[in-house]
Amino acid sequence: MSEEKRKLSINCGLALLFNDRDGMLDNYDSISINSGKIIVSSAVNAKLNKTGAAINTGDLLVRDIKGEVLQLDKGAVIDKGAGLKDLFVITHGDIIVTKEGVKELNEAESLISLGKIYHPESENISSMANITGEKRAYPDGAFVILGNHDLGKIITNNDTSNKHFWISGRLTAFDKKALEDANALGLSFGCDSFFSYEGLNKEFESMIKSTNRILVPDGYEITGKINGSELPLYGKKIYVDGKFTMEEKDLPALEKIEAIIVKGKASLPSSAAEVFRSKGKADSYFIFEGRYIEINGFEQFSHGGLDAINKKGEKITIQVNGCLLFDKDVTPEDMDCIASVSYNGTIIIPGAAKSTLAAKVKTGNGFMGDPDTMRELTGQSIQDMIWGALKEGEQKNSKDTNINMGTYILV
Repeated sequence: MSEEKRKLSINCGLALLFNDRDGMLDNYDSISINSGKIIVSSAVNAKLNKTGAAINTGDLLVRDIKGEVLQLDKGAVIDKGAGLKDLFVITHGDIIVTKEGVKELNEAESLISLGKIYHPESENISSMANITGEKRAYPDGAFVILGNHDLGKIITNNDTSNKHFWISGRLTAFDKKALEDANALGLSFGCDSFFSYEGLNKEFESMIKSTNRILVPDGYEITGKINGSELPLYGKKIYVDGKFTMEEKDLPALEKIEAIIVKGKASLPSSAAEVFRSKGKADSYFIFEGRYIEINGFEQFSHGGLDAINKKGEKITIQVNGCLLFDKDVTPEDMDCIASVSYNGTIIIPGAAKSTLAAKVKTGNGFMGDPDTMRELTGQSIQDMIWGALKEGEQKNSKDTNINMGTYILV
């Protein structure tokens, strides 16, 4: 009996393959790499070519590095004394470079950033050939804070002898007292976007510089994403900073509020669409019939389950983000309870019922068909597909290795 072959599968956003010191790649008969970007040394590239590795990437760069590799975490600050001379630097998120830090960068062999590189406006680093990554400037002299932040917490958690703060993300300010305190301290703020009430923005506009102001009408209660059953927890006027989803049973709660604004998508049953529009608006809409079912991952539908829904006279709308498997005993009549289906991924359904379901597809991205067609087109069985949907780091074959991560580094 022949020995089972070992397979290595690497799936990542960035693969840095510089040195196979321990001969790890030699342990596999088959290698596949799926990565947005791959930077590989000539030696490792030659080894991959020799093994017949399957490589899928949008950007492949063959490059030999001389220095040691230094990895920096998200939020790192490159300042005077960073000691980057002749190092190959990889950052795993947004970083800050000070005026003195720019000089340190000049001495590095190279820097690759998986996030943004924030640098002083007076320092033009766009011409530095050894830096790869999105570059954004901040005002000279500003105290830089990465990410989204609340203005009140910035005052509490930072030294306010710094009079100008620059926030790379969204600055939120709904507390008038915090704005008054900041104004009294002589502080000023710059930010990518500013989130506040219309009245507070008008009163403190000169203190905050932003080209993107997200303003909420005065008197609205603000919440993140919610569903219809949570409406009674808030006031008569609601601003939803995120998506909003409701079902038919939530219609009485919707009717009781005075106004609603959804800064995101509103997913509504068709019976609630008119009432919702009489109360407010959303950035976008998804209108469905009956009960809304969203599948993230893997789900299996049976004849018995669908038949029970049909007997109740109910309708369901299905959104698949992953894999939906219909049992082999489902019938075309079972599809009667499905109002519509949208999918990003895979739907496996017996051939007898496929055409009936296909007529109900609203949008589709991926594969929909019977098991035999899937095997013919992809080489995968249902078992392979289910394994792919469910695996969480375990291997189907103990000799195989599957690596799924943001960045894979071989040094």
